[in-house]
Amino acid sequence: MSSRRGIVFASVGLFGAVLTLTACGGDGQQGIPTETRSATATTTPPATTPPSTTPSPVGPAVGEVSTNPEAAGALRAFLTDLDAGGVPAVTAKCWTVPPSEVPARYSDVASILDAAAVPGVDGQYAVTWSSPAITLSVKRSEIASGYACPAVFPGGSSGAYTDTEAEYTVERYLGRFTGTPVNPADLEGDYPLVCDTRAIWDPQRTGAATTAPLANNPGRLTGSASYKPDSVYVAANDGEYTTVYADVTDVSGVEQNRIFTLTVGSNGYCIGDVV
Repeated sequence: MSSRRGIVFASVGLFGAVLTLTACGGDGQQGIPTETRSATATTTPPATTPPSTTPSPVGPAVGEVSTNPEAAGALRAFLTDLDAGGVPAVTAKCWTVPPSEVPARYSDVASILDAAAVPGVDGQYAVTWSSPAITLSVKRSEIASGYACPAVFPGGSSGAYTDTEAEYTVERYLGRFTGTPVNPADLEGDYPLVCDTRAIWDPQRTGAATTAPLANNPGRLTGSASYKPDSVYVAANDGEYTTVYADVTDVSGVEQNRIFTLTVGSNGYCIGDVV
């Protein structure tokens, strides 16, 4: 072999070796990995999924109600405000309660919080939480709203509704027809004031209960323009039926003294008839 031919073969062999090393370094499977791939492989931790957790309810302790899961949350929303700011913090939000009754009803914050901490009881018309001192009662319409302003009455009592609540029921009903609702959200579909269609109506004590007359004609006072708030008062209350008077003026300017008859239904006082 001549020296020149040997030089050519040596050059070819060296060039082939360079190609081989270049191919091994770039395939990621054989040979020495590149510096960048090595650093990535040794410093990037495997992706992990954090364990799922269920957040604890925020606010005062409220006893759960297994048959009505939304009840505790609705009451807790109210209690959070009451605990933080007392009566002033809940007054505007509790527009379903007669304004004159709010201060006395919610003044004993400590007792209210104590009663709410025990498990609630889902009754026929309401959910209740009771301590030896007091009972909190929340209507289903309040629970559905997400913010439940409870009735508060001494432990062991029946929690009878007051004349003030009867008058306020009529004021709310009239406010809807005269364009002056106590709150824009005060709609019949969400906060029923008219008695439902169950056969519970028997103010004459005939023994044959029927559907309340207003249940089939809830818009009887359509066309009312205004009413006199000072004219709304309870004229009679026999423990089962309550009569409320109110002076109502229609769009023609004619004023009439309307007579409302109420009883207690599934959402507190309900209006069964008006003449």
